[in-house]
Amino acid sequence: MTVSKKITASLAAFLIAALTGQAVLAADNEKFDVAGFTLGMTPEQALQALREYGADDASISETQSSYSYSDGLNHDYRTEAFVSRISAAKTRRFENGREHTDSVNLYFSPPPEGGRLVGLERLVRNRIDPVTNGEFRDAIIDKYGEPTAANASASMVNWKFGGGDKNCLSTGLDGVGVQLPDVRKNKNILDVVYRRTGGSYRLDLFRVSAVKNLEECANMLEFRLGSNGSRPADDVSTLMIDVQSWVRAELAAGEELEKLRQAAIEKRQGKGKKPAL
Repeated sequence: MTVSKKITASLAAFLIAALTGQAVLAADNEKFDVAGFTLGMTPEQALQALREYGADDASISETQSSYSYSDGLNHDYRTEAFVSRISAAKTRRFENGREHTDSVNLYFSPPPEGGRLVGLERLVRNRIDPVTNGEFRDAIIDKYGEPTAANASASMVNWKFGGGDKNCLSTGLDGVGVQLPDVRKNKNILDVVYRRTGGSYRLDLFRVSAVKNLEECANMLEFRLGSNGSRPADDVSTLMIDVQSWVRAELAAGEELEKLRQAAIEKRQGKGKKPAL
């Protein structure tokens, strides 16, 4: 499956300014793993982690993506494909008409500066032998420490790590709410972080108005489960994302795409024939 994406030429004007002077993000990925997956993994490392996680081999699916561009006349130019997502699941368990499912989606940043795990989504539905919501919360706090934000019912709790100190993915006053780009609608990380005007991304205007610089954006880990502590934790979702690395990789991809587009235009113009007047 190939997913085509387009970044408008007008975006290129912002790229150099956005990339200049950016520090390398140093995330404490060893502490913040989810089922053995850590941000920054290569696709090969992630595949090994999937085996250790216990994924059913038949369930492992890789999504290849590419970018399309035009020379102004021909619109079928395309970059080399790269792994943008790997999906997998453990074998379903069934007992007495009830089931247990555990699936994961892993998202990777694009080249030339990508090829790293920047987003994770895990969904566990356990109707067979779940612990309570309270026990589940205790277990994740045991592993990651006290959360940096939680909603009033404690059904959503998250941790910030990796250098920044703001949740750049949510405008909620309680600091919770993490989202990944909706790839089904051909959205990318820039749609989640920045505002758009006139069809172009405003790299100086964040969707979260309190954010003024990309370096303020933290890596995020968020769990969502039931609010009643004594009820079964039978439906738990986990999201983890490296905002800074994903944004920078997407911007670098846009810059590279603009270079390819300009090269294609120059090549086409060099082959043009003088009109017969």
